[in-house]
Amino acid sequence: MRRYIAFVVRHPVAVLTAVLLVTAFLATQIRHVHLEIRRRAALPQHHRFVEIQNRIADLFGGEAVVVIGLIATSGDIYTPAMLGKVRRITQRLQKTPGIIETSLFSLAGPYVKAVLPGADDTMEVRPLLTEGAIDSASVADLRRNVDSDRLFHGNLVSEDGTATVILAEFDDRLTDIAIADRIEAIVAPERDDTVIVALAGAPILRYWLTQYTRMIAVLFPVAVLVIGLIHYEAFRTVQAMLLPLVTALLSVFWALGIMGLSGEPMDTWSAITPVVILAVAAGHAVQILKRFYEEFARLGDVREAVVASIVAVGPVMLTAGLVAVAGFSSLLTFDVTSVRVFGLLLASGIGSALLIEMTFTPACRCLLPAPKLREMQREREGHWLGRALDAIAGVVTARPRAVLTVAALVTIVAGLGALRLHVDNSFRLWFSPATQVRKDDALLNDKLQGTASLRLLIEGARDGVLTEPAVLHALSDLEAFLEDEPEVGGVMSIAGHVKRMHKAMNRGDAAAYAIPDNARLISQYLLLYDMAAGPDGLSAVVDPAQRNAVVRALSKTDSAAFSAAFIERVQGYVDRRFEGLPVEVGVAGGTLGVQTAMNEVVIREKLANMVQVGLIIFVLSTVALRSPIGGLLVLTPLCIATIVTLGAMGWSGTWLDMTTAAFTAMGVSIGADFVIYLLFRIREELRGGTVDLPAAIATSLQTSGKAIFFVSSAVVLGYLVLPFSGFSLWIRLGVLTALIIGTSALATLAVIPALTVVGRPRFLLTANPQEPPAEEPEHLAVGGLRREFTEAPHVQVDIVEA
Repeated sequence: MRRYIAFVVRHPVAVLTAVLLVTAFLATQIRHVHLEIRRRAALPQHHRFVEIQNRIADLFGGEAVVVIGLIATSGDIYTPAMLGKVRRITQRLQKTPGIIETSLFSLAGPYVKAVLPGADDTMEVRPLLTEGAIDSASVADLRRNVDSDRLFHGNLVSEDGTATVILAEFDDRLTDIAIADRIEAIVAPERDDTVIVALAGAPILRYWLTQYTRMIAVLFPVAVLVIGLIHYEAFRTVQAMLLPLVTALLSVFWALGIMGLSGEPMDTWSAITPVVILAVAAGHAVQILKRFYEEFARLGDVREAVVASIVAVGPVMLTAGLVAVAGFSSLLTFDVTSVRVFGLLLASGIGSALLIEMTFTPACRCLLPAPKLREMQREREGHWLGRALDAIAGVVTARPRAVLTVAALVTIVAGLGALRLHVDNSFRLWFSPATQVRKDDALLNDKLQGTASLRLLIEGARDGVLTEPAVLHALSDLEAFLEDEPEVGGVMSIAGHVKRMHKAMNRGDAAAYAIPDNARLISQYLLLYDMAAGPDGLSAVVDPAQRNAVVRALSKTDSAAFSAAFIERVQGYVDRRFEGLPVEVGVAGGTLGVQTAMNEVVIREKLANMVQVGLIIFVLSTVALRSPIGGLLVLTPLCIATIVTLGAMGWSGTWLDMTTAAFTAMGVSIGADFVIYLLFRIREELRGGTVDLPAAIATSLQTSGKAIFFVSSAVVLGYLVLPFSGFSLWIRLGVLTALIIGTSALATLAVIPALTVVGRPRFLLTANPQEPPAEEPEHLAVGGLRREFTEAPHVQVDIVEA
């Protein structure tokens, strides 16, 4: 380390030039970074439910479902004016790229047909809302056909007739932003005081997610300002405030450039990483500069102080930084693309910060003017933090067991709260109830059958299997089972259509709304329907070979806790009811299946990831400190902080979701830095001649402890900027990240010194024979004097013992 930093000090301009050239190159790659909330990026692609969802999308299309609700402000929807709105919206949707026209479920949908008794024991298949002028007769006819058909009454039109729904499904030709923009352009001309137009569905939610994510462009400068003010409080000099910020901003540039090179887009998770990188990178720079001021006060020379500070802090910073990089890199094992990109960006950002802080920061510090006496006095002068740290040192050294008892009690109480935790996910609850998207969603769920989708895939063993009565009877029973759930409605399958046809062929007799027990008769029904409606008339629910089908339903909730229990019941029913039949039923796709998949992944992979991160930190800390006890000490505050945060979530009723993966990874990885810095400083003080452990602790708290306080404050206050977004997801993430980081810092400053006093670990108290004693700066060493003067001509120097 000494040889390395001596090279940097001798060639600061060259080092700065190299760093700036790399920065310039990576800055050119930032243009490739773009914001995109991808449909499949947040999903565990290898989960069986997601695979079913992808299979349904491949067979039947409709990866993105938009729910458009029209609610009459007075009266009902059966008026020429209201129905005209429905028709115009539907016609505009038909012209939208990527629309799955056969799945367009609307009163004016081209494939939404009334099935009525015809002449001579036949059936008549015709549009619900006929072409031409909408008059009172056509309105009355429409009302009659809707009220008499179970597929439409309560599903397409609300029970009270005041609302109707338009379900539009899109393939992957349009992004969610393009879909949402197009939908708004379509419905905007129809908004007036006679109707409320409400929008819901995953594309609408992802659109609003993108809009809130863009707020990071405003929040990031606020975070920079907050962190800058904290650093000014740390050093009380403008020069020392700016250097960490410049270092941190360069790290952010590097990380974004690396992301641009990778080709991965930013999403809601990776968009917040610049705040983390900024705070952590600035924090490491604070550690270096704090030590620089100490060494400059001792040596009186800028370059010598730079060498001495990097020799002392550099190995510690590299150790702490590599632990953080390893912790964030562990997220690459997640089966969720968004989490993997989040981990990649953070790991590359912290790695970039290490490189910059070992090059740019010392080189820049060498070229800057030496701190003036007034600056040194302002940096050293005592203020409230110094007194607070002295008080902490006094308590933890005088009454360490009391400190540990309090910490244990807090952890136990938090642990009891953690036992109350449950895992859940709800896309819609990422948004505040006051947002328009939540208001629309609540209105549609109140008036109609729901806004969250459920899909079941039926795959037959042979062509034509879906005309067999036994299979259709099972599908009809499955429809009834789904409809028995109060939260589920809007169930549609080929079985329901066959029952409609059988009723029509029996002169509208309600008792004939059933599956006929004749496969040839069913095939004739389907043929007649195709002749009337076209070959794609039923392609939304069955393929042309009548081998594969999809059961569609809607739910009033997208809670993963509900969907997990409900899907388990459905799976149990399917296993019993379809046993022995020549079809396989895949449960489940749609929003409910996706939420359940994410729920299960959070439980399984987050637990595995926490163990993985803990092992990484333990191994690296043990190697760095050359003691397993040291590795356990590093883990202790992290465990306390994690349990306290999870306990707070349990006691407050906050559930575990994808946010947990983000804040626990950040809290544990960043928190490890605090402990490593403090332990290294205590050991350095003891090996440097401070024989009294309490004195070493007091000095360490006044040096590394101050840096830990300012670093943790920067992260905490930087993340507390997120709640100002008004975005529920970021509010939760900001508060929980602030809590885990703040608790980790407090546990480091109180529990670690108390444990060292009680346990007196040998790795801190005894010198390491493998570690040579620190040399004095070269200009002060005897060998250094001899080399300096013997290089000068006509000079002879005798070194004598004094």
